[in-house]
Amino acid sequence: MLADPADLLALAHASPAAVAAHDRDAWLGLFARHHVVEDPVGGRPVVGGLYDTRSRRRGGNSLGRFYDTFIAPNDIRFHIERDDIVDGLTVVRDVTIETRLGGGVVARAPMHLLYETTLDDGEPRIRRIAAHWEVAPMFAQVAGLDPAKLKVGTSMAARMLRNQGLGGSIAFGAAVRSVGERGKQAVARLVAAAAAGDSAARLLLGGRDVTDLTKVIAAGDAVTASCTADGAPALLCCYLDRKTYEVVRAVVYS
Repeated sequence: MLADPADLLALAHASPAAVAAHDRDAWLGLFARHHVVEDPVGGRPVVGGLYDTRSRRRGGNSLGRFYDTFIAPNDIRFHIERDDIVDGLTVVRDVTIETRLGGGVVARAPMHLLYETTLDDGEPRIRRIAAHWEVAPMFAQVAGLDPAKLKVGTSMAARMLRNQGLGGSIAFGAAVRSVGERGKQAVARLVAAAAAGDSAARLLLGGRDVTDLTKVIAAGDAVTASCTADGAPALLCCYLDRKTYEVVRAVVYS
């Protein structure tokens, strides 16, 4: 696939535009026939194009339920932190998501977004979204005993049970477990070792000179960080072994 970076950026930008407009059909139409949404990374992925046991159909029904659960009832705004990166077929966005949940309850989540694209019927489409954000701080912002937060929590729980089922609701809550601080420390050690000339560490980083780690996020088995690679703005994405907390794969997008 040969794609114009401008077309890929337009595709990625169309997603928050459809979300802001609450245009369900437009948002669903951005995705390839076969797609995966990890939002958050570490939760149960939304997989489309395969047989869906709840709807008893093959298609995008699971993605529609995701929209109805997490997008439709909320006012979601994207605040851009750094310029977008197009690396091959992947668009990387460094953002903070602001979600207005009703009753004056607002939650903000620093996030790294990966939009992996493909061609579907000759047109660029989203094959995978990976939303790297930390669940525990988000939960902390909406938890509480005041009436507004209680109402939000009750309606959210009911909506998740209705659309995602008990298993899906439990899986979402389980996303609070990640490689956490130990994972972040492992990534910092990897970058420091590479800077000191460690050949294995440099190989993991693809020979790139990675510096200036900021906005470090642990989600699931992954740690992402805004950074500089060979002097240019970049995103470092590391995947860890959850038993040993060793970095087993690293990707630098720039």
